[in-house]
Amino acid sequence: MPVCRLATLLLCAGFAFRAGGQDAASENPRERIRAARQLAEQGSSAIPALRKLLQDPDLEVRLEAVKAIVQIGTQHSLDALIEATRDPDPEIQIRATDGLVDFYLPGYVKTGLTATLRKVGKTIKAKFTDVNDQVVPPYLEVRPDVIEALGKLASGGSSMESRANAARAIGVLRGRAAVPDLLQAIRSKNTQVIYESLIALQKIQEPSAAREIAFLLRDLDDKVQIAAIETTGLLGNKEALPQLYDVLKTARNAKVRRAALTAIGA
Repeated sequence: MPVCRLATLLLCAGFAFRAGGQDAASENPRERIRAARQLAEQGSSAIPALRKLLQDPDLEVRLEAVKAIVQIGTQHSLDALIEATRDPDPEIQIRATDGLVDFYLPGYVKTGLTATLRKVGKTIKAKFTDVNDQVVPPYLEVRPDVIEALGKLASGGSSMESRANAARAIGVLRGRAAVPDLLQAIRSKNTQVIYESLIALQKIQEPSAAREIAFLLRDLDDKVQIAAIETTGLLGNKEALPQLYDVLKTARNAKVRRAALTAIGA
């Protein structure tokens, strides 16, 4: 490589790691936080510096780094966001997840779980929206490593919120390769994780998954039971007909009975 070109590259790298006068390598976490915010304004060229900040020992620095990467939102952000899904902090996992979906479905960050995140002491609070009908068009190809990362989060994220959010993301992206992770997630005993995993299976429409959810047809939570019944009907599991008839006869909840009747008719 010519010396002049190498010097130019080194100069650009140095500029990226020292954003707007803020030193991303400073010993002061506040300086590194400000640097992350300013790096976001540089676009894709700042991704290498932001990836370094994803390894920062200070949680707030890592949070600002992932926010900046999501804000940049180009294809160059994907590898960094996949890396961020492996962070042990649930908020970072959630933000990385929504950022990955946002690349394929622009605007998702404004409507996903990220939009409701708030800190309460040392914990985070978020609220899932009742509307869960977003899905990318069938012709859109999502990178396999994106689905793999989301699958690992759905089955083993550091909080139930980040797991449920990853399950929802898999459904939005039609992540068929993550079906085994979703089937593992439905055994989490957490209502939101189970529900989001079932809705994701509805969107993916993988018939082989139908048998694995049959045990949820008698779930004690009406929301989960109805989702399991609807999923069973949508996936065409004829083997579950005896169970559906039993639910139809014994269920006290009118919505559960209607769901069973529809699934039987399907």
